[in-house]
Parts: sequence; C-alpha cells; structure tokens
Amino acid sequence: MPDLRIEFVSASVLKDFESAKRIDYLLKVIKRGSLIVLEEKLAPDEERLLIEETMNLVNDKFTGIEISSLGAIEANQWKERLIKLLGGKTSGLTVIGPARMIKEIKNDRSKINLLAGFTGDKP
Repeated sequence: MPDLRIEFVSASVLKDFESAKRIDYLLKVIKRGSLIVLEEKLAPDEERLLIEETMNLVNDKFTGIEISSLGAIEANQWKERLIKLLGGKTSGLTVIGPARMIKEIKNDRSKINLLAGFTGDKP
C-alpha cells in the first residue's frame, strides 16, 4: 500500500498570500497527492474559488478534491463578528485532499471523520 502524505499548514504560511496565490498553493500540494490540514477555516469565497479552479483542472489523472471544514463563524455572535471586522480570523480547521484518495469524509460541528486510501497506482 502506498504511503499517505499529510501536510499540516500553519495559518502563518498563508496569511500574506492573496486569495488567488493561496488557491494556487493549495492546488499544487493536492495535485502532488497530499492531504492538507489547514490551521484555520477557509473563507467562503476562497472555498468557492478553490472549487471553481479545481473544476477547471479535472481530467483523467486529477479527479478533483474533497473538502471539509470546522469552526464556522456564527454571524449572530458579536465577538466573532468584531474579530472578523478587524481582519482577524476565528479558530477553525480545513481538510482538503484529492478526490481519488478520500474514500469518505463526514463532519459535524465538532469533528471531521476521514477515511483515505488509494485505489490504484501511487499518486
């Protein structure tokens, strides 16, 4: 069985990137066959952009991504809205990986369950 590579990415790695460069970085890592665990939740517009860019790249060798996040910002909580207004982010976690590697991914408000494996050649 091939090895499973997981890249844990600190928020500080991506903080100075513009959204487009952040998406390029994530896709480069995923296309190499790695799972990515981000220290924070992607913003909804970045998640949408990541999915759009992924759809443009789908072919026989790259079948897309699976993505799951924890730590959704509650719009009615004044503290989290203030942090976001000041340019900060609240805690969270995002897991992204190649669709051909992720067999199952489920999440609820407090956890992500992920089953990964390879179905064929090593990435």
